[in-house]
Amino acid sequence: MTSHTHSPDNVLALLDQERAAFLAQVDRVPLARRAERLKPEKWSVTEVIEHLTQIDIGVGRLLTLRGTEKPNTTAEQVAAAQLTPEMITAVHNRAARLEAPERLQPTGTLSHEAAVAQMKSARSTLKAAYLASDPAALDGVIQDHGILGPLTLRSYVASVAHHDARHSQQVAELADGWTTPIK
Repeated sequence: MTSHTHSPDNVLALLDQERAAFLAQVDRVPLARRAERLKPEKWSVTEVIEHLTQIDIGVGRLLTLRGTEKPNTTAEQVAAAQLTPEMITAVHNRAARLEAPERLQPTGTLSHEAAVAQMKSARSTLKAAYLASDPAALDGVIQDHGILGPLTLRSYVASVAHHDARHSQQVAELADGWTTPIK
């Protein structure tokens, strides 16, 4: 039941594409400013990186735990657990403020270099867990996503890429803020 949009290669390509776009925005922020908060209530670039790392670690663990399960779902349940264009739009919409659960909040204790190294390692681990997962589990095992509701494991992984896109916008806002005078 794999759609063309969420084939294994397309999901991996989407993960790579959105992470590259995110890193391009990070590169726009002066290196000396990446661990600083533009405003006290906003995360720094380094904290955003830490948050994305925590997401990758969590989803990698999810795949390790559930990626070989035998599906116990109906076709209707699977159809209802696909990532939809409306869900993707909601993830990308930065006008709708979302609060990360405590376990996904950055600690703010990492240097920028350490955060980047952990992010790269976590993404590699996530991709390895995805590739090691049984395609039947990816397409038939459903996991509740705290924001989007029930998703197949494959859709869950695709949502990680869209989450990167959301934070690309956030880092672009930070980059713009560091290049224009604060009023």
